[in-house]
Amino acid sequence: AANKQIVISSDRPPKAILTLEERLRSRFEGGLIADIQPPDLETRIAILRFKAESQPLSVPDEVIDLIAHRVLSNVRELEGALNRVVAYAKLMGKSLTLEVASAALRDLVPRRESLTLEQILETVANFYGLRVEDLKSRKRSKELVRPRQMAMYLMREEARASLPQIGEVLGGRDHTTVLYGHGKISDQIERDERLRRELLAIKERLYNPLAAESTL
Repeated sequence: AANKQIVISSDRPPKAILTLEERLRSRFEGGLIADIQPPDLETRIAILRFKAESQPLSVPDEVIDLIAHRVLSNVRELEGALNRVVAYAKLMGKSLTLEVASAALRDLVPRRESLTLEQILETVANFYGLRVEDLKSRKRSKELVRPRQMAMYLMREEARASLPQIGEVLGGRDHTTVLYGHGKISDQIERDERLRRELLAIKERLYNPLAAESTL
């Protein structure tokens, strides 16, 4: 209808939608285009609490926190993970506890046992346009500190490596240095939108090699 506003969502800007008619593309580009960012931790928890109200089982806060920390990308995946843990608890005839939720989500995240620390190191180095030797070196330039800390975080979270193991792979660094680097990224990804996007992009490359090839 005339003089009415409409909201259209997509996973790419109008100019990147090749099947869109030129006249529509032009109209859409003339409107307000907003980039919707991945939700931060607080927002993810709020979304899950809202969605949990319509579930047939009571969803404890610790289960909501678990899902919020496991799923970083979008609302659909959050809701899918929530539905999964509820369905699993019902199927097993158990209360929805943290242990039950962890078991339900075990297959949701990619298998970690096949992920090596060297793979993570190489993927991080390639993502930032660096050499693996740079990340292992004692250099502390600004261009190296964050990528190195990102590697520490991913080795800990995705490969479940110990602090000494990570320190050894990264040129024999002390475990306290690794602990600091991991904590730094953990804190910043909840406040820094750009860093959170970098983390998601690197994880996509880790678990989907084709994603890395398509960006080369």
